[in-house]
Amino acid sequence: MKRRNPLEHGRRKPITVCSSRFFSTSGPGRSVTAGKRSTEHLSPLHQLAKGEGILLHYRDMAGETLRASPETLRALLQLFGLSADHDHQVRAALVEQEQRHWRELLSPIAVAWDSKQFRIDLRQSADFDVNPIRCRIHFEDGRVRSLDCHTGSPRVLEVAEIEGKRYISRSLTMPGLPLGYHQLEIEQAGRVHRCLIISAPTRSYSPPEARKTWGVFLPMYAAHSAHSWGAGNLGAFRRLADWTASLGGRAVATLPLLPTFLEHPTCDPSPYAPGSRLFWNEFYLDIARVPELARCPAAKLLVRSAAFQNKLAHFRDTRLVDYGAEMRLRREVLEPVASFFFSTPSSRRDKFEKFLAGNPRMAEYAAFRATCDRSKVSWQRWDERLREGKLQAGDYSESRKNYYLFTQWITHEQMTALSQHCERRNTELYLDLPLGVHSDGYDIWRERDAFAFPARVGAPPDVFFTKGQDWGFAPLHPRRNRLEQYRYFLDYLRFNLRHAAVLRLDHIMGFHRLYWIPPGFPASQGAYVGYPAEEFHAMLCLESHRQATVLVGENLGTVPAEVNQAMARHQFRETYVLQYEQQTDSHQSVRPPPRRSVAGLNSHDMPTFAAHWNGLDIEDRAALGLITRRELRSHHEQRTTANAFLVGFLRRKGFLRPQAPSAEEVLRACLEWLAAGPAEFVLVNLEDLWLETRPQNVPGTCAERPNWRRKSQLSLEQIQASKPIRELLQRINALRPEKQRAERGSRPSVPFRGLPRRNVNASVR
Repeated sequence: MKRRNPLEHGRRKPITVCSSRFFSTSGPGRSVTAGKRSTEHLSPLHQLAKGEGILLHYRDMAGETLRASPETLRALLQLFGLSADHDHQVRAALVEQEQRHWRELLSPIAVAWDSKQFRIDLRQSADFDVNPIRCRIHFEDGRVRSLDCHTGSPRVLEVAEIEGKRYISRSLTMPGLPLGYHQLEIEQAGRVHRCLIISAPTRSYSPPEARKTWGVFLPMYAAHSAHSWGAGNLGAFRRLADWTASLGGRAVATLPLLPTFLEHPTCDPSPYAPGSRLFWNEFYLDIARVPELARCPAAKLLVRSAAFQNKLAHFRDTRLVDYGAEMRLRREVLEPVASFFFSTPSSRRDKFEKFLAGNPRMAEYAAFRATCDRSKVSWQRWDERLREGKLQAGDYSESRKNYYLFTQWITHEQMTALSQHCERRNTELYLDLPLGVHSDGYDIWRERDAFAFPARVGAPPDVFFTKGQDWGFAPLHPRRNRLEQYRYFLDYLRFNLRHAAVLRLDHIMGFHRLYWIPPGFPASQGAYVGYPAEEFHAMLCLESHRQATVLVGENLGTVPAEVNQAMARHQFRETYVLQYEQQTDSHQSVRPPPRRSVAGLNSHDMPTFAAHWNGLDIEDRAALGLITRRELRSHHEQRTTANAFLVGFLRRKGFLRPQAPSAEEVLRACLEWLAAGPAEFVLVNLEDLWLETRPQNVPGTCAERPNWRRKSQLSLEQIQASKPIRELLQRINALRPEKQRAERGSRPSVPFRGLPRRNVNASVR
């Protein structure tokens, strides 16, 4: 799918720029230095793009500066509602951009850290005196408080003159506020201006007593068992959690469990291209544990039939998951069960009705899915009324809508049960939040304004992908999300946090910037667009405390220093993989994992340990045409050298004997070195333990490789019965006993509107 991408080193904050605007290089209380902005040397087109947060250039992996073309900038500006095809349009847009900035008395969002005093900049016409100002705070809990507000300094921070009108900017000092989301109202000259204040702890959630722990990783679809219906399910993962806990492990990790397209209009099982980040994937239901199944005569009769059992046996025997066929078989059972539930009185109906009442999006989501089933085409090809979200009863089958309502409720129940079961076993459920959503899915259909649709996210050309990468999904629109006070972002963040004790944030650099590809352009002709990272970080920190969830940022590959610095400041755990740390220089040692990290040998987007050790990934890249046959030999030579240095390093550390080690011995030594190291958490990819050579995903491929479909070579029962696997994990557990105290002040008290910190039964807002 994606991962490594070259990036510009260092990012500038999105600012509006205009040759007529002056600025101050001093803070409040210091003398003002007036002067022209440093952007005057830029062309009007570049000024306009920079004012919207579009980065004009970036550095590639070779350190060369690559600049966005004028055509790319014009196409991206269209996504911000600005026409820039001609010089007069650019000049008019610059004036419009400046006026928009200065006509807002307040920014739509402000961040306050650790309940300390903070400042807000006020922008206004110079015709108005900044005092007096009437301020009100509408607190999250419903309280309202009037404030006696004064400007922090009588000195002007910034001055601008646009179309003959003069504007000024001054600072307003605000008192410390309790942690939460509060609305600031400022009334002046008969107008009311509003700003969302995110009052957040600087540090994300950390357990009060941190301990060096470990856990296992396996995609849920791969975790098949004698009881599953082909692919693994929530029931299988519950058994995996129990087995892991019995060996001392503290977490079970998997890929995103969000809904994907498994039948129509196309089958795209990638967990990183879900149809929504607000709902669960009913594919992972443990159908045998659905209470209504035992009460539905038609479904019971079907499941017991020889034909049905033969299909199940076939699905259990196959090495690859056939999502379309397996989903159709599941629906053959779940649809009559849903019909039975809605047509038969039940004591569980009250629970269902409460679930619907607490999840107002659910009915619309079910109607959307049912309409997709009937149309069998993407919503982008529906007629205008349907495209604009105006669904009516005749647009879909009511029974199909009920099926989606029922399966979402049942999946919610099973997810809740799994999360609570893990908590009772002192084991953490480690979930994954993808960067984007599928363009054919519910989220973009319903939340169109939240996205810069139809732009796509990707990565610029690099040595691995010389034509760039197009990941196929639309980026969030920075300005419109701020104006909406991040409603959609908070909705899907809270949904994914609710059941996760640990949440991995895919491509965490995306909170700082993303590579946008304009519609109709190839991946090689995109540009980076900046985001207000601190606003995202504030919400992540606050919400992580409210749900007592540890956050892990995926920061692999070439990542600017500012991203890692922000992760350290907010105490997000970083991702460490040993494959990236192997050296080809004997004078360099393997970098140990940082203390606040999740350390492992690889990731789902990387070759397994055995494939990497034997250079099978190099052969695969040659087969895919990513490297030439001439380059093949040098790549193998580099890998052989890196492996030799790794062996030498492990010997010096006392984890390997002097004689030539086997791949299995090196694997054990690597895991033991990680387990004995400083990382808070070691994540073991179970497939490495039997030297699996096939990856779960090969980035940059689709039909060329069976991505996201390969079941584990060993069933869950075989994994549990394996003595070598058990002994190795017990050895890892023995190397992880050292306790480490959480840093002082890392867990301030954060109220959650009167609810418990972890409330997995809470409704999805």
